[in-house]
Amino acid sequence: MAYTKLRDMLELALELQVSSLGLTIDQLMARTGRSRKTVERMLQGLDEIGLEVELSRLESDHHLTKRWRLQADMPGTLLMLQPHERAALERHLQTLPEGVATVALTKLLGNQKPLSNHLAIDEEELINRTAHIDRTGPRTQANEAQMAIFERAIQGFEKLEIRYRALGRRRASWRTVDPLGLLFGRFGYLVAARGDIPVTYRLDTIEDVKPTGVIFEARTDWNLKDWAADSFGIYHGDNILDVRLRFTGEAAKRAEKVRFHRSQKMRRVRGGLVVDLHCQGHRELIHELCHPDWLGQVQIESPDSLRDEFNDYLDQLRSVTV
Repeated sequence: MAYTKLRDMLELALELQVSSLGLTIDQLMARTGRSRKTVERMLQGLDEIGLEVELSRLESDHHLTKRWRLQADMPGTLLMLQPHERAALERHLQTLPEGVATVALTKLLGNQKPLSNHLAIDEEELINRTAHIDRTGPRTQANEAQMAIFERAIQGFEKLEIRYRALGRRRASWRTVDPLGLLFGRFGYLVAARGDIPVTYRLDTIEDVKPTGVIFEARTDWNLKDWAADSFGIYHGDNILDVRLRFTGEAAKRAEKVRFHRSQKMRRVRGGLVVDLHCQGHRELIHELCHPDWLGQVQIESPDSLRDEFNDYLDQLRSVTV
C-alpha cells in the first residue's frame, strides 16, 4: 500500500476515534475532502489492516442515516503527539480560561511524552512573548508558513524583513523589524520594534516575510504581556486614562460578572455599579460600551476626553446612513 494512502486512512481512523457518536459518510467526506466512493474504499481499507469499523446509530437519526465508528481503539503509538503538535497545544493551553476544556487539555498533555529540554525552553520563550486576547466573533486566518517564520524569529531574536501594507495604503513596502511577540484578537498582530517603539502589524496585511539571519539584542526592560495588559484591547498609542463607568438596572448585574480589564475596581452604589479602569485603547473601550447589553444603561462619568471621543465616534457612525 502506498504511504500516502496509508496516511490518509490513518487520518480517517483518527477522525472516527475522536467522535463518540460516530460519523456519517457525509461528515467524513467533509472532514477528509474526499468523494463518497473514496471514503467508502478507505473504510474498507481500515478493515483490511485490522482497524475494523462498525455501524453506530442514534435514536434521533433518520432511519436511513448510517454512522461509522471504530470497533476498537487505535494503537497508542499512533496517537502520540509529535513535538510540534504538543508544542502547539501547550501554547494553546496558555490562552484558555479556567474550565472543563483547560482540565481536559491538561490531562491530554499529561498522558503524552514531554518535550525535550531544549524544545521546552524554546516553547517557554515563545509563550512568554505571546499575548492572546481572545474574543468571540469573526477572525482573520493567519498564514501558516508565515507564522512558522514569526515563531522561529521570536524564539531566536532574529530580525525580519516584512512586506507590509498599512491600512489605507494602496501598496506594500519592505521594512526591517525586531519581532517581539504575537497578539491575537479579532485580527492577529505581529508586535515588532523599529527603533525603541513597539508597533503592531496586522498579520493579514503582511504580504511576505523573510528571515535575515541577523540577531538583535533582547529587551530586558520590556514584557509583551505587561505591555498588552495596559490597553483595553489590542491598540496602543493613546494616553492611559483613569476611566469611571456607571452601570444601572439589569446592566449593573451583568457588568458585575464581567472582567473588562485587569485594572478594574468595582463597587456597588445606590441604583447601580461603578467601575474604575486604568487603561488605554479607548476606541475598543468605546466599541464595548456600544454593545447591546449596556445600551441605555451605562454612562461615562469621567474623563471628559473619553466622552468627547465617544461623541466624535457617534458622529462618524451617523455618516453611514447619510
